[in-house]
This record gives sequence, structure tokens and C-alpha cells, in this order.
Amino acid sequence: MQQILLSKWAILSENLELRARLAEAEEMLRAISRGEADALVIESGAGPKVYTIQGQESETNRLRSEMLAQVSDAVIAVDGEERVIYLNAAAERLYGLSTSSALGRALSEIHGSRWLNPESEAAAAAAFRARGEWRGESIHIRNDGHELNVESSITALQGNGEYAGGRLAVIRDVTERRQHEEKVLVSEIRYRRLFETAHDGVLILDPGTRKIIDANPFMTQMLDYPHDELVGKELFEIGLLKDEAASQEMFRGLQRSREVRYDNLPLETRAGRHQDVEVVANLYDENGHPVIQCNIRDITERRRGEEHVKLLMAEVNHRAKNLLAVVQAFAHQTAKYGDPSTFTARLSDRIDGLAAGQDLLVKNQWLGVEVADLVEVQLSHFKDLIGTRVLIEGPSQLTLNMSAAQGIGMALHELATNAAKYGALSNLDGQVRIAWQVTAAAKPTFSISWLEDGGPAVTMPTRAGFGQIVIGRMAEAAVEGRAEIVFRESGLSWNLCAPAENALASTEPQILNRRYG
Repeated sequence: MQQILLSKWAILSENLELRARLAEAEEMLRAISRGEADALVIESGAGPKVYTIQGQESETNRLRSEMLAQVSDAVIAVDGEERVIYLNAAAERLYGLSTSSALGRALSEIHGSRWLNPESEAAAAAAFRARGEWRGESIHIRNDGHELNVESSITALQGNGEYAGGRLAVIRDVTERRQHEEKVLVSEIRYRRLFETAHDGVLILDPGTRKIIDANPFMTQMLDYPHDELVGKELFEIGLLKDEAASQEMFRGLQRSREVRYDNLPLETRAGRHQDVEVVANLYDENGHPVIQCNIRDITERRRGEEHVKLLMAEVNHRAKNLLAVVQAFAHQTAKYGDPSTFTARLSDRIDGLAAGQDLLVKNQWLGVEVADLVEVQLSHFKDLIGTRVLIEGPSQLTLNMSAAQGIGMALHELATNAAKYGALSNLDGQVRIAWQVTAAAKPTFSISWLEDGGPAVTMPTRAGFGQIVIGRMAEAAVEGRAEIVFRESGLSWNLCAPAENALASTEPQILNRRYG
């Protein structure tokens, strides 16, 4: 009896087990039909066997996986504990690691993160709480320390399963783009600084309308136009080109060669001030749109300089001819009146005196020579005697004009040479007094005198030599004045008088009243 009861219990137990397996099989079939199972494990005497089930949902999942693997953006999924549960091939390349080494690891071990600013972090947190998603830019730091500018699109994973609270991130590397944008920004800032601070006028024009769309500050100053009044005008309307036809011709030239240059254009400001300008216009593309840039340089001063140089060259040519004529006269008169045996030395000495005066004129840009400077340079051989045996007196900073400086300079040189050879400076006791003055009258008179004392007794010369011609007729001609020569026994006396306006570079009262110390 006991054996029969045991057999019944064994059968009942086996029946219950079979029913449980049947229920499990039915549930598996339902899962397969719904596409919820990808594989089936069957236990056998040879061990468990896995049978892959290719349902519709499984095929869809496979396609999704392949698509994510092939996209160029990195894709990373994490669970609620921030552990990596998926990453695609692009993410492997971006962060320099393999899927097998990344799965299950904390996201912070895959890359570090840094927000561009605190506001971005707060905005991302608020967006994720409100909508469950966020899109924006941040910095990712790879394990090798390399920093990446990335744009991320992060979405919360839906459902209540093991991945609840997780996130899916699609990440795009924009490092090169940001670097390029920064270079462009730096370039634009530099260009703007050049544009704003350039000391040339710059105009930007629309080729379609031929109208100004921008102007730098220097251009507004050059034309006396406010910026907002320049914008919208054509070049001929601001006086840069003669008329509308000239403006159209310039634009046609730009279309042909993309550059037009005008070396000298007259420009009149709104206030009527005239300027000479140089214009260089270029046609170029700016972000796919044609733009014209005109650089306008004020060359008024340069043109004046060029004209001044031309004038100076003509003046130098004229003066050189005059100087050569004087030298030629020196040579002729020295040969005519002088001793042939001393001709070379005498001519050379006179040319040296003439050259000394020319040096002063050149130093003062041919504007004239101060009387004191002329006296000192012509008596340079006796500079040690100035103040003792050579006494000088007269208004300081009194300037002779070019003609007077040349004529009086030659006269002083002849007087000094004669004094050294025959007069007051030929011994140890003689003295020379040189004085000049301007009389205060309605028509001021300039006079300069040379007075010798203490030298050998002077006698009247039996013939007039070239030196007497230099201190006489030539000096008079230089100032349109009158020279008086007196051969006193105690020493030679020479006095030259002329209207101040003929001898001086300036006859201003404050100049005439200065005294020579």
C-alpha cells in the first residue's frame, strides 16, 4: 500500500512539472509572436542549444543598430547610474577607445566635461527637467588630455525597465569648425580695427546700386560728412568723381579688371575745401556677394611737396647758372687785374669765400643768412681775434636776403683778405670794427660798415683792382644801394647803405630792434 501511494505522488509531481513547462512554452510562443524574443535556449542531453529567432521587431532593432554604427556622429547611451550601455563606431574613434573597454564603465571614465560658462550648465539642467532633452555646446576632454568642442543632443531614455533614468547622447565634433570660426572672428576684428583706425579713407560700395554702404571714420573727416549722410550716396554725389557718367565708367572698369586706380583726383569737401586724392578701387567677393572697396588717400601735401621740389630744382638750376657766372667773372677779373703769378691762389681764395656764403644759404634753405653768421664765416681765419682785435656790433637775428648775402659776403671776404695782407690785421696792433644797423624811419635803411685802425699807413691806390670792384660796384648792385670807400691814413673805411627792403629778408619791427650781443 505504501508503495502505491508513493507512485501516485510521483505521477502527480511529474504532471505538475509538465504543466509548468507547457505554460512556459506557451508564454515563449506568445513572446516570439510579439517579437519580444530574439533567441530560444533548449536544454538537451548534449547541453543547452541557442536558436535565433528573426522576428519583425528583431529585424528592426538590427537595422537600427547598423544605422547607429554607420552614422558619423558619436552615439553614447548610459543607464540611470551613468554607466555606458552602448556606443557606436564614431564614438570609439572620437574618444579613442573600444566598445568592449567602454561598456559598463562610468561615463566620466570615457571623457571629462566642461561647460562653456555657468549659464550653459544651468540652462541644460533646466531644459532636461522640463522637456527631458537638451541641445547645446560644451567641451569634452579625452583621456589623453585632448580637448574637443562638441555639439550634443541628449534625450532621456523612456520606460520603466533596467535603463530607466538613462540618457542617449548624439555628439558631433565641431572643434575644427570652431577653430575656423575663431580665426575668421580674429581676422574680422583685425580688419575692423584697421578699417576704423586707418589714416586713409575707406569706402565700401554695393556694385549693384553703386552706392556707399559703409565708410571709415577717416573718410568722414576727410569729406566733412557724418557717416549716416555718406551711406546711400554715389561717388559723384560726394565730389569724388566728376559726374554719374564718370561713376559708371569706373564700375565698368572694375567689371573688366576688378581694379581701378586714379593717381590724382580733385576732391572737394562739403565745406568747399579742395584736396588732391589717390583712389584705388577693388572688386572682390565677400561671403559670395560682390563688394567694392575704395581706398582714398589724401595726397595734397605730397603734391605740394612734388611741386616744391620742381620749383627748387628750377631755382637750383637758376642759382647754379648765376653762381657759375660769378665764378666766371671772378676768374676773368682776377686774371685781368691780378698778378699772373698769384692768379691760381687768388682765384681759389675768392671761390672759397663765395662757397662759404653758399653753405650758409643752403643751410637756411635759401631763405637768407643772418648778418652775424655771415661776418663770422667770412672772418673764420681770424676767429681767435674776434672780441679783441675784430669787434662786431649790430642787431641779432637780422637776416639778409639771398642777393644781399652773396654780395656782402664777397665784399667782407675781400676786405678781410686785404686787411690781412696790407691793412690793420697785417701787424700785431691793428683793429677792425664791423657794425651794422637799421635806421628807424618811415623807410628803414640798412647799413654795414668796416673800419680799420692801427695798421700801416694807408695811401691812395694808383689803380682800381678787382677787390675794389667787389666792395664797390658789385656790393652796390647786390642791394641796390651805395658803397662809400675812404682810404684814411689810419685805416680803410667802407660803408654800404641800402633800403632795408632791398637787403633784408624781413623788415618786421621786432626783427629790426634786436641787438647783437
